[in-house]
Amino acid sequence: MYPELAGKHALVTGAARGFGRAIALSLARYGVKVIVNYRRSQSDAQNVVDEIKKSGGEAIAVRADVGKESSLEKLFDTIKSEWGRLDIVVANAAFGVPGNLMDTTSKHWEITMSASARSLLDMARCAVPLMNNGYGRIISITSDGGQKVIPGYGVVSAAKAALESLTRGLAYELAPKGILVNGVLAGLADTKSSRSIPGANEVIEHAKHHTPMGRIVEPEDIARVVTFLASEEAGMICGQFIVVDGGRSIMS
Repeated sequence: MYPELAGKHALVTGAARGFGRAIALSLARYGVKVIVNYRRSQSDAQNVVDEIKKSGGEAIAVRADVGKESSLEKLFDTIKSEWGRLDIVVANAAFGVPGNLMDTTSKHWEITMSASARSLLDMARCAVPLMNNGYGRIISITSDGGQKVIPGYGVVSAAKAALESLTRGLAYELAPKGILVNGVLAGLADTKSSRSIPGANEVIEHAKHHTPMGRIVEPEDIARVVTFLASEEAGMICGQFIVVDGGRSIMS
């Protein structure tokens, strides 16, 4: 379906499980060589690499905390030395401290904003010099918490809103270089991160019965759209967010 992706190089952050894992596997199926980034789950990341290699693809697992500039720089040093260039960046990794806004500390704010928002800008700065062939894709992953109040989401909502703003700003600045920046707004999925939000069980169960498609989002739903945005089929989509939520956001 997307033969032009074969031989491209992609970095997928937070690729050890959940959305990131599904995205890495989807890109690899089209011949993309994948850097599987992880922060803690080395065994899970290696499992993703092994699965890609078993199917005839190429992948390496690289540990890095995207919220720390020094760690991110080492990640890109590895990419440059191992593969020399980069074509696709999927900013999937996010880490934050949920809870009530009024309970947020300065430390919680800094950790959440660094990992879930500023990291996109830092990655763009590092990636663009490696995208030197007139083609590039930077794709961010957000949630409806950046646009709506989700009780218990707290400062993570602010980070998602900042991520979305950065995505649009980068799209404007990088389009003349042939680098398209877009995002996917992922609906509620039953993932480890969503389970960390207070009251998650009730929210997930409610969503299962109040989504027009009759189910909540699966990681593969997000992966398919990310793969599309990486392809030439999305060549005139710039600075946009594709909502993948089974229609839940159209309901009152």
